[in-house]
Amino acid sequence: MTLRPLGSIILLCLGFSLHGSARVLDSRMRDDSSGTQLPVLLWHGMGDSCCNEYSIGAVTKRIQEAVPGIYVHSIATGKGILADTESSYFGNVNDQVAQVCETIAAHPEFAGGYNAVGFSQGGQFMRAVAERCQHIGPKMHTLITMGGQHQGVMNVPDCWNPSFNVTPSLVCSAMQRLLGFGAYLPFIRDRLVQAQYFKDPYALSQYEKHNIFLADINNDRPAKNPVYKENLASLQRFVMFRFTEDITIVPRESAWFGFYNGTQLLTMQQTALYQEDWIGLKTLDEKGRLEFKEVAGGHMHISLDWFQQHVIVPYLDVRTATGVAQAS
Repeated sequence: MTLRPLGSIILLCLGFSLHGSARVLDSRMRDDSSGTQLPVLLWHGMGDSCCNEYSIGAVTKRIQEAVPGIYVHSIATGKGILADTESSYFGNVNDQVAQVCETIAAHPEFAGGYNAVGFSQGGQFMRAVAERCQHIGPKMHTLITMGGQHQGVMNVPDCWNPSFNVTPSLVCSAMQRLLGFGAYLPFIRDRLVQAQYFKDPYALSQYEKHNIFLADINNDRPAKNPVYKENLASLQRFVMFRFTEDITIVPRESAWFGFYNGTQLLTMQQTALYQEDWIGLKTLDEKGRLEFKEVAGGHMHISLDWFQQHVIVPYLDVRTATGVAQAS
């Protein structure tokens, strides 16, 4: 995510780890007198880092300014900006999710529950935290995903070209070449983050057999994990933002659990995942706890002002967000 001159933010988020254990970097406003807001957990995405002052760091600061006293944690999957950024391309997502679960469980600030925001690929990674660790605690109350890939991607994610440098990063270019070579090959699938949510509609049997992350958290295999359904269905609210002109994520409908099955594009409600309630989406929907939001523009092209109006105020500030205060 990069801050443009006029305050526009481009969140390049697709997130994961190669270096060491996960860290959660804490930041708190000096005025902590209210102490009533649920803390917030952020997970960045591809090509970003936890605390870059022009990206997620700016988001953290805006949340703190908008809600004085709130506790904000930004997940780092590598030590330092460079390693954290590299880790969004190379690593094992399952290990990272486990490390994040352990880390937040060790933080007393989360004991009463928390709200979570995942940016692009950080969205499905944050959902995995809820599915795998909700029953252990602490409890996630509201999950917000921004341009997530909940049904994976069927094409190589695009590399963003910053305005000051028209050449994509070498790391991102390497990711594209490896993913194109073979997403389900062991030496690629176990190390390349984007391969771990790659879902080829023309090779679904290979996906179900060899994918090490998405096929599991979506309960795509014949043997279902009932804990995932129970945990996700316990959320107070699950909010999904989709970008209307998203060409980074193919198909863009993946942000709302849409899936192209090789012949037609299915909405969430048309998939077996929803109809048979594999992970609790139907349960949440019937309780009125699913929210589908659309944002005009390209992938993660939002401003801080937009983020405050459409995410912070309605979902992260317990003084104004209906349902969140009760959940706390």
